[in-house]
Parts: sequence; structure tokens; C-alpha cells
Amino acid sequence: MSFELMKKRIMQSGTTLYNEQIKDAQDILKYGFYDDVSYNPNIVSYNSNNEIPIKIYDQKFSASYGVTAKYLTMHNNFIELGQLLYDNKKKEYWMCIESYEVSGIHNEGKLGKCNRFLKWQDKYGNIKEIPAIITTASKYNNGENGTEIVYVGSDQLMIFLPLNQDTIQLDRNINFLIDENKNNPTVYRITRVDTTLYTYMGKGFISIIVTESQYKPSQKEIEIGVCHYIDMDNSTPPPLDIDNEKKDLIANISGSNQIKVGIPRTYSVNFTDKQNKNIDWNNINFSWNIVSNFNVNLDKSGNSAKLLVNDDSLIGESFLLQIYVDNKLIEELEIFIIDVI
Repeated sequence: MSFELMKKRIMQSGTTLYNEQIKDAQDILKYGFYDDVSYNPNIVSYNSNNEIPIKIYDQKFSASYGVTAKYLTMHNNFIELGQLLYDNKKKEYWMCIESYEVSGIHNEGKLGKCNRFLKWQDKYGNIKEIPAIITTASKYNNGENGTEIVYVGSDQLMIFLPLNQDTIQLDRNINFLIDENKNNPTVYRITRVDTTLYTYMGKGFISIIVTESQYKPSQKEIEIGVCHYIDMDNSTPPPLDIDNEKKDLIANISGSNQIKVGIPRTYSVNFTDKQNKNIDWNNINFSWNIVSNFNVNLDKSGNSAKLLVNDDSLIGESFLLQIYVDNKLIEELEIFIIDVI
């Protein structure tokens, strides 16, 4: 190619020789992309159902993630770390566990095949369900001190989940039903949560370790697939978001954030305005509310509330004590259940 011809070509498709080489590489990839035997025309985004042109190849078993596969996409179809994909034909779910952009030419990385749905109920009563990668976790520390806790179940699992507004709320002591036996499923409890190792600038996926639990689900919980299920149709409606900046009224709950099993503890609420001036609670239309996956006795008297938890199997669990004013949530306190010792 003559120098003049090369300059004309650059002017048509790029500003520099470097950009021309990038574009050539993109065009070469695009030319045979859809004819390659590794191209999968059945892949869509799990969240949006948009088609994703992708090559998937080199499937193998990994001790860390189970079944994995490499992938390649064109430069304008980047797959985020933690993004979920769905194969419409095979009815399979995949999660991106490695993602790299290569010189603006193409994107490549690795997918992990999801082998279970993880299901739970959040503190507002919403049922959450998401594809997950679940593998053995026998070689990992479960995040608990073995000298302080007696383990009845010894089985541990590692679970990988996309990082999103639901999974980031998962915390220790949440129980899951994880078993193909739907009549008598094994229950697992979260003992360790890692939201940093596989995340980058707010994107990626999280890992949790769950340990076999003594929790005995009810028949209804087994049918629904959720531990500690609460029928929200017969309870307080889901609370609204707290936004004290837009309110003149401020509530302050006084009392410890810990309660011992079998020992009642009293809490009180006082109200102030934004200038920190006290407001008589008798003039406030307020109410107490408990948000929990178990029974908490609540005895209300004026601006005080006496709480009691009698079930020692709930040690390590937590619940929310809330204040509503005119049916709007303005304050809440998370309270942890501890042993009497």
C-alpha cells in the first residue's frame, strides 16, 4: 500500500495508524463472528432480556466456581463483572466472574454456571430470588470463632451472587433452604459475608459462606422456599424510606442495641425539631413497630416500650424497633439478641 493510499484510508476510518489498526481488528472479528461454531445465538441479559452476541467455549469444571466457560464479545458488547446471562435454549444461567476489555478490539473473560436459585425474604417482607453459584466451602474459614460456638451441622457451602441492592443487604444469621429434597430440605445459615474481594468500584459479585443450621422450617416455609417467612398481608405494611432532611420532626430512640434472651428491656422515644427543641410526645401521633422474622413481645406504655425475646435459638439474630408518625417511618433501631452470660 502506498503512503498516499494509506493516508486516504486513515482519513476515512480513523485519525491515526493506531486507530486504523484497531478498526481493522474490529472488522476482522465482526466479519466471521456469527459464523463461528462457538457463537451462541440464544444468550440474553438476565435483567433486561436483551440479546447479547457472544462466543462461549472451553467449558470445564473448576474447584472454585464449578462449571466455567470462557467467552468473547465484540467491543461494543461489554459484559460487566457479576452480570447474569440466560441461555434461552438450554435454560441455563451464567454469571460473569472475569471480565476484560482488550485494547478496544473485543471483550473476553470467564463465566460461571449458576446451579441454584437462592431465595429469601427481606426485612420489608419482599421475597427475593436470584441465580447463584454454589460450591463446597470446606477449605474456607466460616467467619465464626469455633471456641465460642458449638457446631451441630458441619457442612459448609460457598455462594457467589451478583452485587446489587438486594444482595448487599444479606447479613449473618439469615437462613436458606438449599437442597434438592423438597420434603425435608437442609437449612443453611450465613456465617461469613465478603462484599469487597470480587467487587470493583461498586460492580462485581459477592461471596457468602453458609453453614448447616439447626433451624426447623415450617411446612409453609418449605412450600414457599423461604425461612422465617412472614405473611405481610397480616402485618404492618412495608415501611417508607427515612428522609429526615425533609421533616421538621426528629425521633430519638433511647436504649441499648442489645437485648438478652429472657430478660425484658425498656426503650423510650423522645421528639425534637431541627433546632433540637423538645416536643411533647403527647402531641405526636406516633406508634411503635417491630420488624422481625420471629416473635418479639412488645408492651407499649406512653412513650416507652418493653421488649422481650424468650427463644434462645435466636441468639445472634437481630430485629428492628421502629417509630412511625402519621403512618410514616421516621426512626428505627437495630437490636441484636445476645446470651444472658
